Amino acid sequence: MTILARLDRRTELQATPAVVIGETCAEKSEPLDGKLRPEPSIRELAFGMCCAFRAHPHLNNVLTHISRANWPSLEHSLRRILDPATTGEGLSPLEQNLLDLMCADRGITGRILKPYFRAVLYNLLEPGRADRIIGHIQSLFRELELNAEKRTSTVQSG
Repeated sequence: MTILARLDRRTELQATPAVVIGETCAEKSEPLDGKLRPEPSIRELAFGMCCAFRAHPHLNNVLTHISRANWPSLEHSLRRILDPATTGEGLSPLEQNLLDLMCADRGITGRILKPYFRAVLYNLLEPGRADRIIGHIQSLFRELELNAEKRTSTVQSG
């Protein structure tokens, strides 16, 4: 048995999502100029999301697969999705797949990732900003769904 195999079995050495996303940090933090926590940038937010996704065993496995084990690319895709200036035009297949997992309740991974993603957002952000980002992501998803329907109806009528 290798050392890594023995360490994998020791639960006290494995990161839990609460440790990664700082669940108890928000409770202990003092207000700063009326804010409970400082607002992270989109880059910091995407990094925090990647850390939380990697800490979850199933999401880590699925996201490693769909990103072809390119986590920097996945982080870049998350930055684009989280950016309020992003529109549905020109989204990569990875970004479209991530949006589907974040918004649709399809499959096991979608039913796991959607609430997990939202919980991470609410832990990292103030509720109002988290709500705005969730609304933006849902509008991106609706835009993708409408474009897919248009393509389907064009192919069927043509």
